[in-house]
Amino acid sequence: MEQGCRGGNNQGLLLLAALASIRLAQELDSGQLALLAAFFEVLGDNLALLSAPPCGGCENS
Repeated sequence: MEQGCRGGNNQGLLLLAALASIRLAQELDSGQLALLAAFFEVLGDNLALLSAPPCGGCENS
């Protein structure tokens, strides 16, 4: 995964995500789809926070 961060092309990952979204959308109703979208948004936000460098004034206990 680190290899993609060094300037690799992530178009394949983008395509995979788009295809998965289309496939899921075909099998779920609008309420289920909205719930799944919200779940993945929270998951992505949490992953971004966990991968962020620590702030300058914060101390981990």
